[in-house]
Amino acid sequence: MAARQHPRDVIVRCSGERHRVRLAPGRFWAAARCPTCRAKVDPTRLWRCRTALLNLRAPAAPDVRQRVLWWAVLGYLALAFVSTACLWWLSDRWWLATTLLFGPRWLLLLPLLVLIPLAVRWDRPVLAPLVLSFLVVLGPVMGFRTGWRKLLTSPDSERDIKVVSFNARGGLGVSRATTELMLDWEADIAAFQECRGPLQYAIQQLRDWNTDVTDGLCLISRFPITTVEQMERDAFQVAGGSALVVTYRLDVRGQPVTFTNVHLETPRAGLERIRAGELDEGIPKLQEKSSLREIELRRARRWVEEFPRPHIVVGDFNTPPESPIYRAAWSSWQNAFSVAGRGFGGTRLSGWIRVRIDHILVDQSWRVIDSKVGDDVGSDHLPVLTTLRWKYPL
Repeated sequence: MAARQHPRDVIVRCSGERHRVRLAPGRFWAAARCPTCRAKVDPTRLWRCRTALLNLRAPAAPDVRQRVLWWAVLGYLALAFVSTACLWWLSDRWWLATTLLFGPRWLLLLPLLVLIPLAVRWDRPVLAPLVLSFLVVLGPVMGFRTGWRKLLTSPDSERDIKVVSFNARGGLGVSRATTELMLDWEADIAAFQECRGPLQYAIQQLRDWNTDVTDGLCLISRFPITTVEQMERDAFQVAGGSALVVTYRLDVRGQPVTFTNVHLETPRAGLERIRAGELDEGIPKLQEKSSLREIELRRARRWVEEFPRPHIVVGDFNTPPESPIYRAAWSSWQNAFSVAGRGFGGTRLSGWIRVRIDHILVDQSWRVIDSKVGDDVGSDHLPVLTTLRWKYPL
């Protein structure tokens, strides 16, 4: 076969290196033999894949529709990778990337509603880069987790500890009693942020649990609380920050365990101004809050490193895991949902935007068995529920 009849035809040499063979449409992966010498054609399938990809370097035909589709697919592929780079390297450094970090990233999937039907109708081979773009947006950009690791272990009620982190937004809207929440969550330890008003009072009145209320952070534990220490935060308050960090020492089945509850600064003030179109005020405010959050993340990390392990750190970090300032401070810690969660894990409810800013982190002393986002119980945050197992007998 001497000539190629169509730009998308896949033509490879037979194993005898004497003839060029066009693979029939619809039989791309099928085993093939040269019709002339009967030698096998590309038994490893590598050359046909390479050829098919090289064929995508240009539109399938010179007409306007094919050219527009080809450029649209190329542009969308570039958009997927540029968005990934912005999130993972430029967010909290450049205001536009930070807006994407806290914004509705799912909007990046909308072009596929148009591109996929057009590709099916006019040029099916370009579905390959569209699928690649979809996976990039779904994974690195939107943060989808498969949860495959938790399939390797099974729960053990005798060894596991169930931990919950929940920003209660003051507790006024919480729809269930505290004891009912603990039973529904099946929690051994529950940490609350923005714990005030009726919720704080209800926690202080619990008698069958070990509790602590410190500066808007609350803890409920089945295990005795032996010590409570709070990180110094006066300098952060003067700068307009939060930096609420409280560390507890718990007696977990005879083993001392360190547990830290955090509530760090939010970028909300800058984001709200930007969404309102007030860029002159919003951009500087967002950059200011990003710098303050970076300092708080690093200071909280240094604080927790002063305590012995095993250590669990939970709370409202107000920073998604894709942020470079979050990764610079906490990359050596296991993020429970990143390890064993399934789905996107959005915890902050803001209309049609869900951002994953509430985390449960553990050191290497722990194995994460399961992690998930709980149901809405009357806050603008959803609780994070995680099952942990210490790698050594407790």
